[in-house]
Parts: sequence; C-alpha cells; structure tokens
Amino acid sequence: GTRRGVVGFKGCSPASSYPQQVSYLVSPPGLSIASYSRVCRTYLCNNLTNLDPFVKLKARTPKSTAFSPHSCPTCVGEHSKDCLPNFVTTDSCPYDASQCYSSTLKFQAGLLNTTFLLLGCARGHHKLLENYHHIGNIRVTEVLNILQKAQIAGAEPSSWNPAWSLLSGLLLAFRD
Repeated sequence: GTRRGVVGFKGCSPASSYPQQVSYLVSPPGLSIASYSRVCRTYLCNNLTNLDPFVKLKARTPKSTAFSPHSCPTCVGEHSKDCLPNFVTTDSCPYDASQCYSSTLKFQAGLLNTTFLLLGCARGHHKLLENYHHIGNIRVTEVLNILQKAQIAGAEPSSWNPAWSLLSGLLLAFRD
C-alpha cells in the first residue's frame, strides 16, 4: 500500500529473550494494525532496518477483491502534518469493511509521546484497539472521532490505492 505511519520504540525489558514476532492486532479487510516485537540480549540483535516483516505478513493475508459503492476519507499520520485536509483522500471500501472510521491514537513509552490520526474503511466504528492498553512497553490510548456526514458521503473516491499504515513497536495499520 501507499499510506503508512510508523511508531517505533526500543528499550530495556525484563522479559526473557524471544525471536521476532509479527502478528495482526486488527486484521484486514479495511484498516488493520500489526505489531512487531523481539527481545534479545546481544549487541545490535534487534536492529530492524526495514519493514520486510510487515510486508511478508501482508503478503500471506488473503486479498479483498470485492468493493462496495461506499467510500471513506483515508489518512494516517499526524493531525498537523500528514492529515491536513489537502492530504486526505477518499477511497473505495471493501464490502466487509464499509464503515468509515476515525480515531486519534496516542502512544507513550519512555521518551516516546506521539499522536496519530487514523482514517479509513473499517468493519465498524468502534475502537480498533479497545482490548490493548499496552502493546509491549508502549501505552496506547484510542479516542474515536466524530465523522461529519459530509466526510462520509460527500467526497468522490480517488483512484483506489490500497493504503496501509504502520503504527507501533513496531505497530502497523493497513488499509486494504
């Protein structure tokens, strides 16, 4: 996809060492969020330099091919930078995820303190991360935003672009 936001955090952990783990916290279709974690004890052993683990996870996921006539505003990023009105596009929704979703996600851990806006098609307008208050050492706060009817129904869809987004330690939100 073409849209992604990444939140990463490295820190110390009392947890025992374990190999990399990549999994969906919220699976496709529509917006989805994936997590990457690894605990190790040798120098530079957790030196993740690219997004290959997420690309491989997404490649193993069945693709949604049927799209509804419904479309939603789509964006992931900071309110004041990436999601200003002129950067928000409107994309067609998969039939299985045809409700518009908007939330503000806050991530906190150590010196990490960042906020993301997440807009797109989802299976419902409920908190995607309601079962996750912490992802590893990262504290997660999610607040649903109120979508204006004009945002949901008014805009014409742009040429469809599967957009995926990344959010945490590492966390990854996809838009299919």
